[in-house]
Parts: sequence; C-alpha cells; structure tokens
Amino acid sequence: MPKFENAPNLNNPELNPSEIGADVNAAKRLEGELTPEELEKLKVKEGQEQEAEKPELSPEEQIKNLEGEAEARQQEITRLNESVEGTKTKLNEAREKLGLPPTEEDPPSVSSEKNRLEKLQAEQEALEKQKEELISQQEKERLIREEKEKILQEKLDEVFKEFEGLNPRDFESIFKSGKTPEGRNVESKSMGSLEPEVAQSLAKAFKEGIKLLPKILEALPELLKKFDEDLTKEATERVNKKLEEEKQKMEEGEKTEEPKPEEKLEVPESEIPSGEIKPEVNPIEGGNIETPKM
Repeated sequence: MPKFENAPNLNNPELNPSEIGADVNAAKRLEGELTPEELEKLKVKEGQEQEAEKPELSPEEQIKNLEGEAEARQQEITRLNESVEGTKTKLNEAREKLGLPPTEEDPPSVSSEKNRLEKLQAEQEALEKQKEELISQQEKERLIREEKEKILQEKLDEVFKEFEGLNPRDFESIFKSGKTPEGRNVESKSMGSLEPEVAQSLAKAFKEGIKLLPKILEALPELLKKFDEDLTKEATERVNKKLEEEKQKMEEGEKTEEPKPEEKLEVPESEIPSGEIKPEVNPIEGGNIETPKM
C-alpha cells in the first residue's frame, strides 16, 4: 500500500476545523462570490500591477498612442453626431406628416447619446492637451540636448585656449601622460579637474587641429556623460530663460497689437494748428452792419 508521507493527518488535533472551513470559504469567494466592491478593488489592483509591469514608453511612442486614442474617440464622436442628427431628422419628418412645425429641441430618446457625446468630447480635449504638453516637453528636451552640446563646445574652446598658453614642456607632459610635469591632474578653468585620459585625448585632438565637438566625441564618446550633471543643469537654466524671454516677447507683441480706442484731439479755439488758415468771417453773417456815411 503506498505511503503518503506529506499528506496531512486529518485526525491531528492541531488542525483547526474552523481554519480549514475558512480556507474553503475564501477559495469559493475568489471563484465568484466576491461582493461588487471587492471585485472593483481587485480589478483596480490588477490594473495597477499591469501598469507597473509595462515598460516605460518614449515620448514619441506616448504621442503615437495618444493620437490613436484620439482618432478612436473622434470616430465615435462622428458616429454619435450622425445618430443624433438622424434621429432629429426622422422626428421632424414625423412632425411634418402630423402638420406640426419642425423643432430644434433634442428628443428624450437621444439624451443618453448626447451625454456620451459630451463625455467623449471632454476626453478628446484632455487627450489633445496631453499631446500638446508631451510635444512641448519633447521640444524642451531637444533644446536642452542642443544647449548641452553648445556649452560643452564653449568649454572645450576655453581648454584649447589654455593649451595655447602652456609652455612646450607642460603641454608635452599632458600630451604623453594626461598629467602635469609634477604628476598632478590638469586643472582647467572651464572644465575643472580633468581625468588623465580626458586631458590626454583633448591634448591629442588639439595637436591634430581637431576642435569641433562631433569629431572629439568620436574619440571620447563618454565625454558628455562625464559632465552630464553640470551640463544638464546649466543647459536647463539657459533654455528656461530663453523660453521665458520668448513668452514675454509674445505677450508684449499681443499687447501692442491690441487696438487702442480712438482719441479725439480737442484744439482750443484760441489756438490754430500751423498750416491751417483761419477762415474770414462773412460780414453779412456778422449781424450789426454799419452803413458808411455819405
């Protein structure tokens, strides 16, 4: 007779029958006896777990997804609009047969569709706003990347100027070992303390006449990463300042374009603008006319 070594002993007094019953009841509830509130909580939890498992999408992928959602909603909006208008047309045709005038009021039968339509339109606006924010953020990130490269090029130009001012002995030491003749790291005013590998590569680039960043990055692909934190901070500050200045210019331009109320210039009777001839008073209009004595 086979032995079931791992099977629990049902006669074991340590087993609590109430606990066994509780486990069975829990399993049954999980199978379909959960309350609506519990089911909703379970769905929310599962949804959150699935969201956490999803890989982070790039801005381009997020924009593409938003465009897909917006297109689907637009199709549903179009369908609902056509349905509502179709219902109203049929209603007016029926009213016409009954000799009643057409009405612009929405019939009660389309109220649910109208509510759905309003909800979809609100969602569509939210998606468009989200898309605009993503595009704006993407554009800002592009500007920061470009500004980082520009700043690094400025710093490299300063380093090369420093190399130009070195005596041959000091430069040769950096060229060969990446360090000063005293064995210390090269200290640059623009880039701070340079690692020997970086200093040596820059010295070689300088000697070969390579001074532009794209070519230097071919020899030092990690150069941007080495100074990434400082570059990102400075580039972000510059970009934010430029964007703020552009925003102010746009606001000032809008104020300038606003039509000003016409102002009527009141000229005092005693003052006559230059270039204008004061009209002579017709003596007939003067009233009292003296007849010359004969």
